[in-house]
Order: sequence, then C-alpha cells, then structure tokens
Amino acid sequence: MDFNQLTKQLNQLLVQDYVAFSSIENPVIQILNETSFTQIAYVMQQYSIFPKELVYFTELARQKALARGWNGVAQELQENIAEEMGSTTQGVSHYMLLAQGLEEGLGVSVKNTIPLVATSKLLTTVQSIFTQQLPYVLGATYAIEATSIPELTLIVQLIEWLLEGSMPQGLAYFFSKHLNEWEIEHEAGLRTAVAAYIQPEQFGEFAAGFRAMLDTMEDWWQELAQEAISSLVTLSTAIA
Repeated sequence: MDFNQLTKQLNQLLVQDYVAFSSIENPVIQILNETSFTQIAYVMQQYSIFPKELVYFTELARQKALARGWNGVAQELQENIAEEMGSTTQGVSHYMLLAQGLEEGLGVSVKNTIPLVATSKLLTTVQSIFTQQLPYVLGATYAIEATSIPELTLIVQLIEWLLEGSMPQGLAYFFSKHLNEWEIEHEAGLRTAVAAYIQPEQFGEFAAGFRAMLDTMEDWWQELAQEAISSLVTLSTAIA
C-alpha cells in the first residue's frame, strides 16, 4: 500500500465511522428542531474558537517537520499559515473574516468568546496530540484538512438555519473560497508534501494521529450539542 492509498482509506473511515461530519447525523444538526436561535448561536461562538487556534497548531507541526528535515512539508505548512493569516485576503486573517461575518450576520459577540467546557477540553486534547512524534502529528494535521470541507458545509447549514436561509455577503465569500478553493488546495498540498517523506513503517503512526484527531472532534461536537441543549447556555449579544 502506498501513501495515497492510505489517505483514501482514512477518508473513507471519516465518512463511515464518524457522525460529526455528516450533514444529517451531526449531533447539533440532530437537535435543531428542539433548540432556539440562542442555543445554536452559542454553538457558532464556541466553534469559532477552533479555527482561531488552528494557526498555532499548524505552526507546531511546521516546527516539528523542520526539525526532522521534512522541509517540503514545513514549506507547505508555512504557506497554509500565511494564507490563514491573510496573505491572499489583503492582510485580513481567515478567522477575522469568519468572526466579523458571524457578528454582523447573527448580531452576537464572537471575537471575545472564551472556550467553555467542551471547547476547553478540545484544545487541551489537541495540544496533547501535537506533542507526539512527527508522523502522528502530521496525521492529525491531515485530519483537520480532510474534515474541513464537511465541517464547513455543516457550519453553512447551521448559519442558514439561524438566518432562515439567508447568508451575509462576507460569510458567503468566506465559505465559497474555503469550500471551492482554499481547503481543496490545502488537503492536496499537504498530502503530496507528506508523501515525499513518509516511509511505509510510519503509516501506522500517521493513521493513529488521524484517528485521534477525528475522535477528539467527534467528542467535541457531541459535547457542544449537549451544552447547547442544556439550560446553562447564556449568550452575550455585546459586540466588541
């Protein structure tokens, strides 16, 4: 089995074994009929924290790749970081495009959102994953890229539910570029870069990192749904 065959198997695993990335079975999608605007807007606030932190985690992976001499992988990750930070969007980071779009569209604060229990657990677990050896870390990094399109498709569904089918222009641009250009390029670029370095004896570690990230994100979505439907949800409408 070569590396491209491995990544195909892992992407099949993503579809078959994980409900978090399903537009029908995702735990938050499942509770839409029993939730309010406030509860789903809360999910959007908490969700926004993860893309904000992804640049930090990608930089950890880049540093590990550089230290091991996987320079092509480090370069690919550096280009992804630069794009996330605004190299193709006039210096406006992708996170800021998302946050501003959500604030304008939903009328709730996003930029000042602090992680609550589920999201704090997510970030702590991902931090632990990224302390592992390079093939494991790159498996986790690849999982983030592999899940980006199904996850962003879910976010579009949730925003359209909140806004009764409408989509603000800024958010429409953000999602169009990610779904039709940026994320496709990131997944293919990382897969190609890693293939030039990884050895068959490292495939197991790569796959384990991939699964660890998917397990973590699956738990996060389950717990976000539980938080949203609980009576503990409060929503700040103050926009910074």
